[in-house]
Amino acid sequence: MSSDMAIEVTALNKCYRVFDTPQDRFMQMLPFGGQRRFREFWALKDVSFEVIRGDAVGIIGRNGSGKSTLLQLICGTLNATSGEIVARGKVAALLELGSGFNPEFTGRENVYLNGALLGMSRADMDARFDEIASFANIGEFMDQPTKTYSSGMLVRLAFSVSVCVEPDILIIDEALAVGDASFQFKCLARLEALAQQGTTLLFVSHDMSMVKRFCKKALYLSEGKLKASGSPEEMAEMYLLDMRDEQRQWASGGAIPVALKKSVNDARIAFGTTEGEITAACFTNTGSHYSSFVFGEMVEVEISCRLHQSIHLPNVSLTVQEARLLVVGGKNFQITPAQTDSEWFSSKLSFRFPAKLAPGRYHITLKLMNGHSEETSLLIDKQVGLLSFDTVAGRDQSFLGIVDLGIELNTKLPPSGD
Repeated sequence: MSSDMAIEVTALNKCYRVFDTPQDRFMQMLPFGGQRRFREFWALKDVSFEVIRGDAVGIIGRNGSGKSTLLQLICGTLNATSGEIVARGKVAALLELGSGFNPEFTGRENVYLNGALLGMSRADMDARFDEIASFANIGEFMDQPTKTYSSGMLVRLAFSVSVCVEPDILIIDEALAVGDASFQFKCLARLEALAQQGTTLLFVSHDMSMVKRFCKKALYLSEGKLKASGSPEEMAEMYLLDMRDEQRQWASGGAIPVALKKSVNDARIAFGTTEGEITAACFTNTGSHYSSFVFGEMVEVEISCRLHQSIHLPNVSLTVQEARLLVVGGKNFQITPAQTDSEWFSSKLSFRFPAKLAPGRYHITLKLMNGHSEETSLLIDKQVGLLSFDTVAGRDQSFLGIVDLGIELNTKLPPSGD
C-alpha cells in the first residue's frame, strides 16, 4: 500500500438484515429458530477506490445509493460485512446533524468531548477552544445545553470542532447545506485552506455546483455500487443523465430512454434520446469548435439540429460555462417546427452575445429539448462543452468577477426633498 494514499478501500461490502416484524428478529436470534426470517439488503457492493493524500473528493449519487454508509464505514462508526478500509491519519467527520453531541451537555462540554473522541488531550483542546468558539460564533449559547440549539447552531459548532482540530482526513456529509450563506462562505474558505495544507477531504453533496467548484475528483455511487469515478464535471453530467432518464420515464411511461450518445466535435460528454440531435455547431468566425475573442467582441455561434415530427414544442438551450462547467449565463430559444412530408425536419439557428467576460477559457453547452421552458422540458440531446473559446482582456477592462454587468456611477442624483 502506498504512503501517498490517505484512504484505500478494497472490495467493500455492507449488508443489512431486514426483518418484516419484531417477532421475526427475535425468532432469528434463537438457536432453534429454523428457517431464515430476514431479507438481505446490500447497501454497498464490491466498492473499491483510492484517495490521494491532500485531494478533495466529492461523493455523489441519489438518496439511498450508499453514500452515508460509505462515510460511516470509513469513520469506523459502522463495521463492514467484508472488504478492507485503510485510513491513514486522524479522521474528523461531520455526518448526521449533531452526531457525537450529548444533548444534555453544553456546547463547551461537547467541544471537549469531541476533542477526546478525536484523540486530543485536554491541554490541546484548551489551546484550541478560543478558535473554535470564535469560528462557531454562537455567543452565550456555548454554555447552554445543545438540546436547545437550532440546526444552524449545531452545524456551526460541529463544523468548528472538525476543522479547528486540524485533522488529516475530514469527512463532510451534506451538513453545510444547513448553515446560512455567510457561514457557508466561511466554511468553504476554511476547507480550501485545509486542502492547501494537505488535509484530505471527502465531501458528500447533492449540490453539483459545489462539487464542481471544490473537488478534484468525484465518485458516483448508484444502488450501492461505484458506477464511475473521474472529474467532477463528468461525474456530475453522468448523474444528471440518470436523473433526466428517470424524469422522462416518469413523464412518458419510459417509452424512450435517455442514454449516452455520440458527441459532436469534441464535446466532453453527450446524452439524449433518439428523437433528435444537434448535428453541427461552430463559431462563425472560425468555422470550428474553438475561437478566441477580445473583451467585448461579439461571439457568434451557428448550430444545426434534426428533430422528429412528434416533437411539438422544440427548443434549444445555450449556456456559457467557466472552466469547471459552472454556468455563467445562458438562454432558451423556441424552434418553429418546419412543415415537411418527412418524419424529420431540420433547423439551423444562429446566436450572438458580447464577450464581456474576464480573461480565461469558457465552454458552451447546447441542449435540444421538448417543452415550454428549461425546468419543464424533456431532454432530447445535450452536448456538454461542445464549443470552447478564450477571452483576452481589453484596454479599459475594470470590472470585478466573471461577467461585466455594465455597472456605472449614476451622476444624475434625484433632487433632495425640502
